[in-house]
Parts: sequence; C-alpha cells; structure tokens
Amino acid sequence: MGRGRQALLIGALAMVADLRAAAAQTVAARPVAAHAPVPGPPPAAARPSDAPVPSCLDQSIVDQLGQSLRPRGVQKRDFLKRGHVELVARGGMFAGDLISSSYLYGGAVAFFVTEDLGVEASLDATYVKLDLDRPISRITGDDRFASGHGFLALGNLLWSPIHGKMKMGGGIVHADVLVAAGGGRLFHDSAQGYAFDGGALLDLFVTRWMTIRFDLRDVVLLQEAVGETRLTNNLTVTGGLGLWVPTGW
Repeated sequence: MGRGRQALLIGALAMVADLRAAAAQTVAARPVAAHAPVPGPPPAAARPSDAPVPSCLDQSIVDQLGQSLRPRGVQKRDFLKRGHVELVARGGMFAGDLISSSYLYGGAVAFFVTEDLGVEASLDATYVKLDLDRPISRITGDDRFASGHGFLALGNLLWSPIHGKMKMGGGIVHADVLVAAGGGRLFHDSAQGYAFDGGALLDLFVTRWMTIRFDLRDVVLLQEAVGETRLTNNLTVTGGLGLWVPTGW
C-alpha cells in the first residue's frame, strides 16, 4: 500500500510539470504587441461659427425684425425740476374731523433746490362750519358755533423719491411721486395753536412746462367746537395745474 501511494504521487507531480511546460511554450509563441492603443481626445463641441450660412429667406426675416423692433432703453426726463419754480392752482375738499366737510381752493408755490428736494408754501381757503349746530340753534335760538371762512397756511418740505412713466394718448407721460411734510396754521376761531401736515403728491408732466397735480394730505390740529376741544385729523384732497417758471423751452 505504501508503494502504491508513492507511485500515484510521483505520477501527479509529473503531470503538473508537463502542464507548466506546455503553458510556458504557449505564452512564448504569442506575438507581443509593441504598443497598447491609447484613447484619443473627445470630439469638440459644435460652435455657432461652424453653423451653415443662413439662406436669403432667413436673412430677409432678420432684416424685417430689425426694422420693426426697436430697443427700449431708459428714457431721459423731458424736464428737470432743479432750479425751477412751480406755481400751482388747485381746488378740492376739506374733510373735517370735528367740523363738517367743506370745499377747499387756493394755490402753492414751490422751489426745487435739487431734482428730488424742494420747499413749498401754500395758502388755501375753506368754509368752516358745523352742521350739527343747526338743529340745536333752531331750538335754543342761539348759534353756539360761529361758521365762517377759514384760511389754511402751510409750509412744507417736498421730497421726490420716485420718478415713473406711463402711456397716455399714444405717448409717454413722465410722473413724479412726492412726499410732503411740514406745518402751519388754520386761521379760524375753532383752531387752537399750530397745525402739522403730511401727505403724498403726484405730478404728471403733460408738457415741458405744465403739470397736473393730485394732492392728498392729513392736517393735524387742535380744535374746539361746541364745548369740545380735541386733537383732530383733517384730510385735504385737491387737484390742480402747475406751471413751471422758467419753462422747459
């Protein structure tokens, strides 16, 4: 039994040696490649300049579009306010808080130190009345509130933070949005002390020398009527025309 196992082991080793020798001969017989293939660079992306030349039809369409389409840039202002005086005539309504609402008319003059900053002085007239006093006066026969004309004099600082444009009547109309703040006095027996006001204005430049103005302000003052004295908020809503001196011509 021992001799048989040795014979089998020797035979297996001989077979392994023969297989190794055959594999070595096969490798030696194969041709060795001189150089391995190297991958080339990726294809370049197409450029707009490599596109074919457009046809005559395409070029005619481009020409027509170029004639019909116009570039829309920032449009310059038709009129500059700096160093100019604006004369305003206006009219509207005085909505009283303690007293009754009434009409308001008058005017203002403004001077602009810069394009966005100006000063304004205004004088308006209104009829100060108290409708609730009429039924009482009919019963008692005594008018407890003296109705009459009142004059509202104000001085304001104007600031124009917004300049805009809008399309009106087939053209472009420039506009300025202004903020006003200041004070003054209502000359009437019902007013006690000074008044303070603030509000917003809109100027539409219809021509180079004339504007349409819309004005909304709150006038705060101390008033007394029929034995009651308190701080009141009175709204003034006006519209008018403004004339610039010197003009934009």
